[in-house]
Amino acid sequence: MEYASVSVKFPVELDAEIERFLDETGLYTNKSEFIKEACRSHLQELNDDTAITALRLEQLLARAEQNRQSDAEIESELAALGEKVDPDDLELAVEEAGQ
Repeated sequence: MEYASVSVKFPVELDAEIERFLDETGLYTNKSEFIKEACRSHLQELNDDTAITALRLEQLLARAEQNRQSDAEIESELAALGEKVDPDDLELAVEEAGQ
């Protein structure tokens, strides 16, 4: 697996809190592992969020208008998004986003 190097600056208090958590629990071998897991977890939460799916749908439609994507490409992306959420939740999120 290839890795990218990312530089992140934390407030001193947050860094100390992470260090304290690592020392007290031993759940992670180092701060890097903790941060990678936190990112994975947060991305999963975001990907499961209906409002995020509605935003992706909105962005997809905007890109389609600008880039002249083919119907097949749009339908493929819509199908992938549709598999992630309940249709009723998506409809509600789209309505809320439009207000």
